[in-house]
Amino acid sequence: MKKCPYRILIAVMIFMSAAMNYAYRVYFQISFIAMLDRNETLKEGEKQPDYGPRFKYSHWEEGMIIGAYFYGQTLSSIPGGPIAEQVGPWITMLISALINASLTLIAIFVTSENWVPLFICRFFIGISSGVQYPSMQFLIGTWSPPLEKGKFTACLMGNVFGSVAATAITGALVRWLGWKSSFYGMILVTLIFCTFWFLLISDYPTNSWWCSKEESAYIMASHEGRITHGKVIPPFLKMATSIPYIALIIGQFGSLWGLNLIVTSMPKFMAEVLQFELQKVGFLSALPSLARLIMGFVFGTTTDLLLRKNIIKNKAIVRKGFVLFSHFLPGATLFCYTVVGTSPALAVSFLVIMLGFNGAAVVTMLVNAQDLAPNFAGTLYGIMNCFGSTPGFIIPAINSKILEKGSSWPQWTTIFCIGGCVYISTGIIFIIAGSTKLQPWNEKKMKAEDATPAVT
Repeated sequence: MKKCPYRILIAVMIFMSAAMNYAYRVYFQISFIAMLDRNETLKEGEKQPDYGPRFKYSHWEEGMIIGAYFYGQTLSSIPGGPIAEQVGPWITMLISALINASLTLIAIFVTSENWVPLFICRFFIGISSGVQYPSMQFLIGTWSPPLEKGKFTACLMGNVFGSVAATAITGALVRWLGWKSSFYGMILVTLIFCTFWFLLISDYPTNSWWCSKEESAYIMASHEGRITHGKVIPPFLKMATSIPYIALIIGQFGSLWGLNLIVTSMPKFMAEVLQFELQKVGFLSALPSLARLIMGFVFGTTTDLLLRKNIIKNKAIVRKGFVLFSHFLPGATLFCYTVVGTSPALAVSFLVIMLGFNGAAVVTMLVNAQDLAPNFAGTLYGIMNCFGSTPGFIIPAINSKILEKGSSWPQWTTIFCIGGCVYISTGIIFIIAGSTKLQPWNEKKMKAEDATPAVT
């Protein structure tokens, strides 16, 4: 068929959706450093830069505020999948983004020495954001032909672009205009995103105003009956007892442990241990995420080519073989922190290598829900993202305990070694118990008159 570029635009919007989701996580970590009163840790004669009002929170309160987003996201990730499948990803994502912008505006005015209002705002932003990734998985399932799954799923690496942009831009904004400017910046970017989402996105190719009938027919026919239009209650019991799916959840937990370690902890590590200035923290902590973004597309394109050319005929070899890159090598890299000493150059280099390898998660963890049950990919991803989000608040809690008596190199090597153990152990479980076979519970059981096969 004549190639039509509209699904490329859908992929770009999925990329930007993931970027927005992670920007809401990351910009706050940078801004939060500038919001804290650190007078007690300054050397004699030093003064804190004037980035706006500063607040004195205990280490426990800091951990709670940082983890608030992840508490909320964990709660909403499981219902997020059914919501996206029942209501549709177009309206789900739109409402979620507008709620996030509203709560960010409220946070500017309620933040004070009392940590609770800021915690509540971040908590509900997390709840709102929990429905976003299931919506993206829904769109990947309905818009991507099977042999383009790798490239489409690589668009979820937009989260890395969001991390890179948010850390770099927030660091500069805070330094020039104060921490409130980063909040206003997020609100503005969200409103621009919502405008494009409203105009360009539809739940199915057949519903799109812009997609040609030729391309729509090609996409729908390529699904070969694996996807059925219609609203049913997901088979939660069968999902909960599916060994391949449980292995996927565990593997996703391990992959996101490493990513959340970077998101929640790296600004603090770079500022307090490596002694980088805030502006450099924003730039340097973005480098590992940038490596993940680039390598995610490299791995996604490579595996699509391997499968399309029949160089590798078995998808299971791809999914499990590339765990070497998504889990084992990142885990080994984290263990290297026990021997690199306090060299800032080596420390940053190992972070870049670690997340660069983890870009392979697009062809191991992120796409596997589409293999198992594309009809319920949103629900599957919501559940696995629920468990995968827990490191977002587990890590700050562990870190606050480890760093209770000081934030120095020995304490941080302990934190990195824990991450290495999680990476490797979860990767082993996925290799042993994971699968790429279409699960029998993928079938939507509904009345015949209500079902619309994904072939036109």
